[in-house]
Amino acid sequence: MYNQLKKIFRDALIQTSSPHSFSHYLWFTSSANEYYGIEKEALTTKDILLLETFLQKVEEHQLSMSEKEQWWHELLFGTPPQTSPYTFQRSFRFIHFEFSEPLLNKEEWKEALVAFFDSDLEIVWKNFTSGVIVDFLSDVKEEETVPLPDIIDITASDFYTNVKFYIGAYTNLEEKLADLFRFEQNCLVRSLKARKQANIHTFQHALPFMLTEHIDAQQIIYIKKIFGTMIDDEKELLQSVKVFIENNMNVSLTAKKLFMHRNSLQYRIDKFIERTGIDIKNFQGAMAAYLAIIIIESSAFQFKI
Repeated sequence: MYNQLKKIFRDALIQTSSPHSFSHYLWFTSSANEYYGIEKEALTTKDILLLETFLQKVEEHQLSMSEKEQWWHELLFGTPPQTSPYTFQRSFRFIHFEFSEPLLNKEEWKEALVAFFDSDLEIVWKNFTSGVIVDFLSDVKEEETVPLPDIIDITASDFYTNVKFYIGAYTNLEEKLADLFRFEQNCLVRSLKARKQANIHTFQHALPFMLTEHIDAQQIIYIKKIFGTMIDDEKELLQSVKVFIENNMNVSLTAKKLFMHRNSLQYRIDKFIERTGIDIKNFQGAMAAYLAIIIIESSAFQFKI
């Protein structure tokens, strides 16, 4: 994108991770969250209309931050500030979010969020599609449950875009917050890659994929032998087993999600146990089978075996 724009606007074009000098440049962002600034004097009305067909125009007010938001932004994405704007030591957690496309009416979305949160919160944007909610634990509750499914529905219906969340662990201001933030971002990336259809992600969702991503090709060959011809000839059987484990080995719930009769699902489960020797009706067997299936699914992409 940059090279094509450079051919047209030459020295009037700049690219940066943080838009600035709005009086001199008109700013646009791409779907890849890249910011392009073009000198206003080099643009015609026709140029602007054309650019807006494939880029999103960025206004200065969309990037404005409060004092606390600025503090969090510097802490997580820049140089850690020396002093804190907080005088209390309440626990909090990061709730990371990823939008399917740039969200421009950020203030309206924040107002919608406030209605769902019983405690204080700050929203820190990384770019136009992602950021983090700093969710403070209130003084009257030891733990709080935010109705994220409702927030997802409201976002889709009122803002016409989809959002996915990663719920972090409770911590405090004395921890190495930037390191924790990056670790949770890493968890989100892995869980999003493996669970594309899921809207809510947590550490327990991400961990299996983090544990299995460094298995080498030789180990995968032996793991695949356990499943025999199921990998190529009975993919639906493996998928049924995976969904069964993800639903806490509950036959009725799994059958409902797979649109199957529970007897048909029970037949598949028994068939899997008989052919592999892995008893997925108990915790250890289910964990082993789940990790093995994840390894097999990822190996199809990584090693083309």
